[in-house]
This record gives sequence, C-alpha cells and structure tokens, in this order.
Amino acid sequence: MIRTIAIFALFVACAQARNISFTNCASNGKIINVNVVPCDSDPCDFEPGQEVKLNGSFVSYKSESNPVLKTEVKMGNSWVQYPDVDTDACKYTSCPVKANNTYAYNVTLKVINWPVSFETEMRFRLLDSDEDTELVCGNTTIKVSNN
Repeated sequence: MIRTIAIFALFVACAQARNISFTNCASNGKIINVNVVPCDSDPCDFEPGQEVKLNGSFVSYKSESNPVLKTEVKMGNSWVQYPDVDTDACKYTSCPVKANNTYAYNVTLKVINWPVSFETEMRFRLLDSDEDTELVCGNTTIKVSNN
C-alpha cells in the first residue's frame, strides 16, 4: 500500500513539472534546460501567491567568482526587477562559476499578486560582479491567471 502511494505521489509530482521552452539571450553562455514545478502547460500558467520552483543547468563561457542574478519581468516595454529574489547568484548555484563547466541551479519564488490575469515575458540573467557582462540569459513567456 505504501509503495502504491509513493508511486502515485511521484506520478503527480512529475505531471506537475515541465521542461519549459525558453530562448537563450546571452552570447557568453547558455542555459541548457529549465524545469518548472508546478507547470503543466507551455507557457506555464500560475496563480497569484503560488510558490514556483525552477531548476536546471547552465554553462558560462567566462569565469566569475561572485555572479549576480537579475530576475526580471517585462512590463510594457521595460524590464523590471522581480521582487523577493536575491541577486546573490551563489544562493542558487555553486560558486565560483568556472568557464565551460556545467552548473545546476535552483530558484524558488512566489508569484506576484496582481489584480488581473496577464501574460508577459520573464528572464533570468547571470551577470559578472560588476553587472556589465551578461554570462547567461534565458527568456520565457509566463501567464498569471486570477481564477
């Protein structure tokens, strides 16, 4: 019985996770994959206040001991910093980042509360410590639905 429950729980967890489509947007590295939990559509459709976990892997073609993470959403024609995601990239991946090595990352964030449903772009940028060189960048479309 416990084995059946464990298998069912694993199935449910896998059904709510998805390797999402994204666009690499930096020339100094690439994101290899992005897995989002919970996500059962492409683009992912989230509810306000929901906790979202992202994990995957990336490779940077440049080394950096103290990389900076910029998590941004597009509002109109501008990119704005997503709230409550620390910019210290070492909290989400192993540091230092060495050139041409593959690294895993794990980011957990809470979906912003918004009065209306919307669709927008979200991007994650890994920058050098001076924030003038983009090491890795990934961009994807998301939906936030008020049900």
